[in-house]
Amino acid sequence: MNSQAALEAARGATHLDLELDGQGRGTLKKAPGLRVDWSRLPGRSVEVRLRGEHVASGVVDQSAEDGSVLWIAAEGISTRRIFDKSSGYQIWV
Repeated sequence: MNSQAALEAARGATHLDLELDGQGRGTLKKAPGLRVDWSRLPGRSVEVRLRGEHVASGVVDQSAEDGSVLWIAAEGISTRRIFDKSSGYQIWV
């Protein structure tokens, strides 16, 4: 992909960021920010927020197929936690 094609691809991308290598080829990667589709997050490190305040951070262990809830994996003495989108929680990557 040439530089112009890479820039055009980036303009049409949603929640994506363009990263160019030294040869002018572009690859698309997920940009940091708010995630709406929780069903695609298992295995990702995330931050959970509620009304703009940090609630938790961790790795998504599992999510519902419909993206309505997700579980953050237990770590150390912390137990596995569930977060419900309808309660107003937001997930940031």
